[in-house]
Formats: sequence, structure tokens, C-alpha cells
Amino acid sequence: MADQNSDSRELRAEITGRQKAEKCLRESERFLEILIGNLPGVVYRCRCDDEWTSEYLSEGCLELTGYPPADFVETRRITWGQMIHPEDRRRVRVEAQRFVLENAPFHTTYRIITASSTVKHIWDHSRPVSDASGVEAAALEGFITDITERVRADVLMRESEARYRLLTEHMRDLVCQHQIDGRFIYLSSSSEAILGFSPGELIGTSLYELCHPEDATRIRTQTHARLLTGENHLLSEYRMRHKSGGYVWLEAMWQTITDERGAVVQLQTCSRDISHRRGMEAERTELLAREQAARQDAEKANAAKDDFLALVSHELRTPLTTIKILMRVLQEGVEMKAERQEYLDTISVECDRQIDMVLNLLDISRIEDGTFDFAYARVDVREVLGSCCKIESQAAEARKQDFKLEIPPDLPYVLGDMKALRRAICTIIENAIKYTTDGGSITLSAREVTKGAPPEQNGDASSVYSTSEQVTETIVDTAGGEAVGHIAISVTDTGRGIGPEDLPHVFEKFYRGKSTVPRDKTTDGTPDDAQGRAATPGVGLGLYLALRIVEGHGGRIEVESEPLRGSHFTVYLPVMSDRQAEQFEHGSSIDDEYERYEKLRAEETG
Repeated sequence: MADQNSDSRELRAEITGRQKAEKCLRESERFLEILIGNLPGVVYRCRCDDEWTSEYLSEGCLELTGYPPADFVETRRITWGQMIHPEDRRRVRVEAQRFVLENAPFHTTYRIITASSTVKHIWDHSRPVSDASGVEAAALEGFITDITERVRADVLMRESEARYRLLTEHMRDLVCQHQIDGRFIYLSSSSEAILGFSPGELIGTSLYELCHPEDATRIRTQTHARLLTGENHLLSEYRMRHKSGGYVWLEAMWQTITDERGAVVQLQTCSRDISHRRGMEAERTELLAREQAARQDAEKANAAKDDFLALVSHELRTPLTTIKILMRVLQEGVEMKAERQEYLDTISVECDRQIDMVLNLLDISRIEDGTFDFAYARVDVREVLGSCCKIESQAAEARKQDFKLEIPPDLPYVLGDMKALRRAICTIIENAIKYTTDGGSITLSAREVTKGAPPEQNGDASSVYSTSEQVTETIVDTAGGEAVGHIAISVTDTGRGIGPEDLPHVFEKFYRGKSTVPRDKTTDGTPDDAQGRAATPGVGLGLYLALRIVEGHGGRIEVESEPLRGSHFTVYLPVMSDRQAEQFEHGSSIDDEYERYEKLRAEETG
């Protein structure tokens, strides 16, 4: 009956985990749909074929083209290539193909013919997406927005300039005349409103003295050079320095002034402040980046859900299969009492494995929800480590491993939850036993790290990882306000070690290294695991839970490891200050707490 209750709870936990993951995924998808639906344009993905066959179009497609997205994606009633104005198709295709070959993002403007036969001008910004080989582009992803009104405004502006050139002083745009080298010879009065300089302050200075350094070379070598070679009516955007010290974005129409022989003698610019528009474009870019980040988060959540279900299924199936087989053998009758006891011991061990996994899941859930309360009291680290040695020494002896305990007699107290600390240290010791070959050695030691002492590291930087961004040997005592020292608890083994690519991730939830557990093998800390011949066992919760416990005590964990040379885990816990010692009295003994832990474990497992 107890096994059935345990199985039922495990099944409910698994279903609850899946429901939570699915709910998070639905929320992410809902957020993406709302975000894309509110964008003032069309988000799309299309193939790199002749007709730009659409694979995805957001709902803004209907407003822009008059066609619903299904006409492009599902029924193929029309393709985006057919939407492009016949006069623009060749240019757009040539531009797009060039950037696809360069595997570079690009943007362009062109016209489309809508379902109502009206012509709209659009701005298209996209980037190539490589295929599985990473060599060729398989599709384009981008954003399209309607700029018809902007184009019309630009046309009207040019017509207005031609009709009212003599009225430039009344224009809000900045009208300038330049010498061929770029020096100002005339500026309209709007220079003060746009740049903060009066016309007299800028006459004789060069355009490039005010131009932003990142834009000056582009304007000089492209726009300016093209004008001098005979091109005219060029549009460019660049930043000009304001008198206040900041920069203003300008959109400038460049024209040439020629003499009677057609030689360029002067340049003329008509510029308008587009800082607001640029800001809007930056916001749009940020929105797109957020959308992509949200999509990646959703994909990661989905992958994490699948991995979690696969891992837990494997971890449940293997011991349950063992229990089932042994129970069947016992039911058929076993004459040898020793053999019967061996089977019962194996069943007990496998049950304990499942109980530990469920308890880990429950505790992690409580810690992340903020409902896990540490029972802080004055803790003797020597007692905690002695209890850990007592608990884990039997497993080490079974593997013929040399398990040594090295503790000085005068360690100071720490403020902590002795059950939680014992659990964290035992988890690290269990990993050391699991990944150390038969006959290897494991050392559990402790030392006091005084204020200002440097960290103890033996390997190079690539073989050392700390859960704290900056390694330091002091912390701020929240009760007293002064800096205190640490107790460093170390677990050193001669096992297979940890590779540099895995080292930064060992404390991540569900992380188990590069390998994945084969679904048809049992990996439970056998010699094959220690030798590295089997994949990484477990579900990747132990070190994650240990770190959360240590961080809950104001500490951190450092790992120093190299493949085939063993690992060195060090847990740093802050020493109990005098003020804290006055606030907390010594609690029950470690043996009493261990009995309470076993009782609580029995109650939670029925």
C-alpha cells in the first residue's frame, strides 16, 4: 500500500510539473501573439525562392495588403513576389539576392499592389536564416511597415522646395549651401532651432566638423563623392552635433549647383530633424529583440519540459523495474534467508532513491516559491561534518575508497540550519563517491578562512568556477554590520573530474553534462560511471539544491576540477558573529536533528 501511495504521489507530481510547464508555454505564446499583433506592420518569414513563398505572416498583413495571412501561407492564393510592383521586382530581387549571398541583414523600400489595386510604399527590413548546414540561406525573416505617407510627404517636400526655394527662411527644415569641400556658405535661420547654432556661428566651418565621427566617413566617401561624379538628388541620414553637445539625426536631400558648363560648383542640402523617428525605429528594434527573446525563452521552456519528463521517467522506471522483478522473485519463494534479505535490502535502497528524488523536487519547489524556511540556530560545523562522514562512509567502503575526515578542533560556529547544511554537504560527498573509481580517495576537510585571506586555488582560471562573481573571503554580517570570516568546507576526490565546458553549468537545475542518459541503461553510480564509460546519472538536482541551501546561508561554492584529475569542491559559510551569537541559543544535537529528519522523511512519503 505504501508503494502504491508513493507511486500515486510521484504520478501527481509529474502531472503537476507538466501542467505548470504547459501553462508557462501557453502564457509565453499568448504574450508573443499579443506583442506581434500590436506591432505597426507585418512580421514575416519567407523562402528564398523566386516568388518569396511565405511561411509565416502576422495579422498585420490584412491591413497592409488586403489579403489575410492564410492566402499566402496556407492556400497559396497569392505570393509576396506577385504583390511587388512590376517596376520594382527586378531591383528588389537583385538587392535581396546580393545580401543573401553575403548572409547579411538588409533593408529596402519598394511598392506593392494591394487587393484593392491601390499602390503602397513599404519599408522591408530582413535577415537571412541559414539552413541546417549553416552555409546557405534557407529563408528570410523580417519586418515590413507601411511608409506610403512618408513617401508622399517626401514627394510633397521636394515639390515644395522647387516652388518655394526663395522662401527657405520660413521653412522648418534646414537649408544649406556648401562649398565643394563641405564648408557652409549659407544656412537658413532654422539652424538655431535644429542645431542650436545661429547661421553666423557656422558660416565658414565644415559640415564634417559637426558630423558624427561614425557618419562623417560614410557621407564623405559615398554621398559627397557621388555628387561630385554627376549624381544628384541623393537622400542620406546622419548625425550632426548640437550646440549643447548631443547629436541630432538629420535626413538630408543633397543637390548639386552647377555652372553654365555643367560643372559642380556648390552643394545644397535640405535637412530635417528625424531624431523622433529614429527613436521610434529604435523602440521598434527593441520590440523585435524582445519578441525574439520571448520566443527563445518559450523554446527553452518547452525543451526543459521535455528533458525533465524524460529524465524523471528514466529515474523512476529503472528502480521500479528492479523492485518489480525482485518482488516477483520473492513472491515465487526464495529458500535462502541471506538471498531474501539481499533482495529486500535492494528494494529498500531503490525506494530510498525515489524518496530522495521526490524530496529534492519538493524542497526545490519550496525554495523557489519562497516557502522553504531555514531553521537558523548556532551550528557546530564539526558535528555536521562528523554526521556526514557517518552517513556516507558506508557507501565509500563498499567501493573500497579511502574516506578521510580532516577537521581542526577549534572551528568557530556558523549560523545555519543543521539539517539543510548536512544535506548540502552529503550531496557533494555522494557525487564524489559516485564519480570516483573503486580504490580512489575522498577527503572531507574544513578550515577557518580569516578576514582578508586570499582564496585557495591550485589550478588555472579555466579549471576553477565560483558561484560568486567576485571571489572574496569576507561578507557583511547583516546582524552586526561588520565583516566576518568564513569556514571553508572542502570535498576532494580523485575521480574522473569535470570538463571545462561543463564546469560553469554544474549548479544549473537539470544539468548533467554533455551526455544524456540512454533510456535503455541503468546508471546509478556504478564503476562505469566513475570511469566515464556510462552517461551522467541522476536528474541534475543535487548540486542545484546544495547551492540554493548554501546561498540561503549567505555562502557560496567554488569548484576546481580537471578531467581525469579529480575535483575539489569548497563550501564557504560565514562565521557566526558575536551579535548573532547573542541572538541565537544552541539548539538540539545533530543526532536529534538527524532522527527528526528521518521522521519527517517517513511522514512525507507515507
